[in-house]
Amino acid sequence: MSKIKVIGVGNPLMGDDGVGIAAVVRLSTTALPEGVEVIDGGTGGITLLHLMEGARRVVFVDAVDMGRCPGSIVRFAGHEILDRGQPGFGGLGHATGLVEVLALGGELDILPEVTLFGVQVASVELYQGLSSAVEQALDRLAARVVEEVSNPPSRAKDL
Repeated sequence: MSKIKVIGVGNPLMGDDGVGIAAVVRLSTTALPEGVEVIDGGTGGITLLHLMEGARRVVFVDAVDMGRCPGSIVRFAGHEILDRGQPGFGGLGHATGLVEVLALGGELDILPEVTLFGVQVASVELYQGLSSAVEQALDRLAARVVEEVSNPPSRAKDL
């Protein structure tokens, strides 16, 4: 297992919930280190376990509702994602949220090292496209993901 996978999760038909998908589209045209694969994880669910197979490290990008300013980006390590297992965290508009998937992967002892870049939503409603605040955060988000897969930081931090 030597591969790093970046998996964007979300529903682009639900406004800002599509930020994970928009991020992987942006990253697919960005120079990334060798061995980094960018994946559209769709609305996630249990299929995320399959998408993580063969990776030593996975970086997720997803919409979250943390009560912050829209477009805020926060990096979470795997254990912090599970500690925050609450409504609105990693799974807005998804059948099975990221927290549940990671908990199951942990129980099955099949998880690689996991990081999440959560982007605070402004609105999750039935419409296509991102709010201006979340759209404006995409370049900063992509830069942070590139930095993460190039030189992983050792602790969570707000951006």
